[in-house]
Amino acid sequence: MSRSGHSPAIAEVTCRTALGESRLPGYDYCLNPYVGCSHACVYCYARSYALRRGRVDAWGSYVDAKANIVEVLAKEVRRSLRRGVVGISTLTDAYQAIESTRRLTKRCLDILLGSGFKVTIQTKSDLVLRDIEALARHPGDVTIGVTITTLDSDLSGRIEPGASDPRRRVEVLSRMREAGLGTWVFIGPILPDLTDDGMRDMLDVAQSLKVEEVIFDRLNMRPGVWPSVSSFLQSDYPELLPRYKEIFFGGHDFYAPLKERLV
Repeated sequence: MSRSGHSPAIAEVTCRTALGESRLPGYDYCLNPYVGCSHACVYCYARSYALRRGRVDAWGSYVDAKANIVEVLAKEVRRSLRRGVVGISTLTDAYQAIESTRRLTKRCLDILLGSGFKVTIQTKSDLVLRDIEALARHPGDVTIGVTITTLDSDLSGRIEPGASDPRRRVEVLSRMREAGLGTWVFIGPILPDLTDDGMRDMLDVAQSLKVEEVIFDRLNMRPGVWPSVSSFLQSDYPELLPRYKEIFFGGHDFYAPLKERLV
């Protein structure tokens, strides 16, 4: 569960659609029961989508629950909708803290898995273990992806204060695999001079857990991300500010040589 004592402002909104068309490889649809995210990750580029829609509140300070998403989804699947793979949490974490009480994600999963869809869940929260028995009843239709940015609990607490401790995320992977579900790891974003030294250790953990896939990702400097990242660096690692400016705005290619360090 969350390590942060911060409580975002909670509001209810309504949605006209539940399933959206996904452009991500391997996904036919996407489903995000919540707008905003209490993980409050300093690097999250989902804030750029919020900014495009005029939402200027600090990222992590609000979460909107799509109050009618379960009913809307039920209507959509009753239509002659082509069955396919649904990506859960393609924008914000469907197992963030609010899910413990609202249970929108669980109720949507029950509908999807009972209607012939396959789902892929990506999360940074151990709350997903709450639903392990229900998910394990559909071993061929469910895969679980866990984001691990660093194995350093202290650093993780600074850059993603609302997310579960990395050790709990490793436990999620272990228990999901024991339950017969496919698992994968998303290592990222890789933060220069902060998390890149731990890539080998994270990969070793992933291999020891026999995950099916490991995905690495760079820090995406989309609108709204640099103010957050630079503020964090100024507060916690001011010596890295010039380095980040050079990497992301000065043409220095930091990420190209990283593969060699994993060989």
